[in-house]
Amino acid sequence: MDDLEDLLGAGAYGYFAGGAGDELTLRANETSWSDVRLAPKVLVDVGERDLSVELLGRRRAHPLVVAPMAYQRHAHEDAERGTAQAAAATGSTFVLSSQTTTAPRDVAEVAGPDRWFQLYVFKDRQVSLDLVAEARESGYEALVLTVDFPVAGWRERDKRTGFSVTHPIALNPGGTPLTTEQIFAMHDPTLTWDDVHAFAEAAGMPLLLKGILRPDDAERAVDVGAAGVIVSNHGGRQLDTVLTGAEALPPVVDAVAGRAAVLVDGGIRRGWDVAKALCLGADAALVGRPVLWGLARDGRAGAQAVLEQLVAELDSTLALLGCPRAADLDLSFLA
Repeated sequence: MDDLEDLLGAGAYGYFAGGAGDELTLRANETSWSDVRLAPKVLVDVGERDLSVELLGRRRAHPLVVAPMAYQRHAHEDAERGTAQAAAATGSTFVLSSQTTTAPRDVAEVAGPDRWFQLYVFKDRQVSLDLVAEARESGYEALVLTVDFPVAGWRERDKRTGFSVTHPIALNPGGTPLTTEQIFAMHDPTLTWDDVHAFAEAAGMPLLLKGILRPDDAERAVDVGAAGVIVSNHGGRQLDTVLTGAEALPPVVDAVAGRAAVLVDGGIRRGWDVAKALCLGADAALVGRPVLWGLARDGRAGAQAVLEQLVAELDSTLALLGCPRAADLDLSFLA
């Protein structure tokens, strides 16, 4: 990764690559998927494979979702439009961050129909509501409300580099340099369950809560009308030593009991990781940093190459597992 640091600079690279505290959770996110063992079935007809899954009432080409990632213009000039185009070209669901360096309406022009909008709630609630309105008017299909960010995690890489965001975003439309700490201070730490219903009504679209690690929180999300939950520790960027996605997923699946969609992120690096997530009960899996690194190296083409490889790896995994349909993956394929 040293060449990526040279390419992006220490500040941007540290922001994208880094995690909270000692980065134990950042590393565990990947290793926890490696610890899940697959148990293939043999002599199964896998001449034809079907990667499609049902998600939010629609059939998707496959269960790969591009995770929301902020400030993509700091990775490549193609920015969020390039990532959205890569997702559309590969049939991947795309989630746009509310910390986007490209206006949601401009991203929507090139994105496919499977596009969702991720929302942070800011102290100036009107900024958040205006973003929701723009997303709705621009045809985004679902709202992903991030709920694990009352304050920023202790991110020592950002503190060392003093990384500044120099491109326009909703909180900084003039594009004057703001450190991440300045931007994080604009997030609203008073957000509670009582606010969720209001944002769901304002959205006028299905609502997913991102940042769920506990089964009781998952149950409460369903009770307040969420269409889905995303099991996530924010890529290891918030509180160090918390549960990983692979660890937290099974209890959340049990708690939701099919009443809403369950997705997972954190450390998904290969197509077989996606298969493991489905075996553990997820409906889909979000992939973040690998796509971002592809974007950094070669813009839209780089992000698309990463997604194409992940889809191809998932297809190969289905064949080698003896499970021709992704929708049929379950615990029987795990050791």
